[in-house]
Amino acid sequence: MEYYQVYQNRAVQTAAVVTQFIPTLKVGAVDAPGLLLQSHALDGFAQKRDDAMGAHIAAVNAENLGQSTLHDLVLQLPRAAEGELNDTVPAESALLNLLAPVYALVPRTTELTLERGMKLKSALDLINPYLAAQTPARGPVTSGGKGVTDLNALITGQPVLVQAIEDTSAGLTSARTGLRTPATGVDRLNKHFYAKLQSEARTNPALEVALGQIDTESMNLPVTLGIKSVLQGGTDQLHLLVNYDNASYDATLTSTIEWQRVGTDAKFSNSLPVDPSGNTLGPFAVGQTVNVRTRVKNGIGTTTGSIRSLKLLAPTA
Repeated sequence: MEYYQVYQNRAVQTAAVVTQFIPTLKVGAVDAPGLLLQSHALDGFAQKRDDAMGAHIAAVNAENLGQSTLHDLVLQLPRAAEGELNDTVPAESALLNLLAPVYALVPRTTELTLERGMKLKSALDLINPYLAAQTPARGPVTSGGKGVTDLNALITGQPVLVQAIEDTSAGLTSARTGLRTPATGVDRLNKHFYAKLQSEARTNPALEVALGQIDTESMNLPVTLGIKSVLQGGTDQLHLLVNYDNASYDATLTSTIEWQRVGTDAKFSNSLPVDPSGNTLGPFAVGQTVNVRTRVKNGIGTTTGSIRSLKLLAPTA
């Protein structure tokens, strides 16, 4: 279970004891029904967080695939141009020189890939008209059926995909805070109610026994293992590459990554031991939505991380 669900369970247990023994007991203006109301409201906040997380994962995946496609194209098109041009022909040799600034940039990052792409586009905008003007006319530079039009679309589209990551990241941060703040409020109410019940239990043996129904050991459950990213990849681009928040990984605990194929698996019936350097899951079919989550176990019990979902897109050529 997630951290907020631990608080919800304790709220149900606390409200049951309060209702049975001291139904008029309040913490501030909050009575037992009010505690349950705030506890149940966490489900809605959790759903908003999950929706925001799904949007962010989809944005990251789309940017990753777009960058991969652009990266491949800015490597392939210059080679294709060299194959079309003859350096013994002065005019074509001059056009080949236009590729020197392109080769000077190694596309190690999105920024360098975009810069290389723009320089390549400028070169192709001069090379292609030259080829078309020859007798007989020669076709434009392409690789794998893709040319300068595809290159330009990718260059134009990539910043939009990057901005989508920033936008959905901000939305996710807001949604996480929107869950954690009220969840912390429920946790505090649980503890205040428990303190008041303990005080009353000094003169009420039956209440003292009933306090055992309230699970306080759940606070010793293991910390949830966070997932840093879920990306579509692998040599066939049909696998999920899962990377973890290493700060939350504890090698002394039993940690697994679980996944569910939506529409196929009734539950999270697939699992692997967590590799702190990352796990590769799959392969999966194009269009398949896959839910993943972490599970961590210690001597007290288990915790599961929030569900991350990703729909596999068609692999790039």
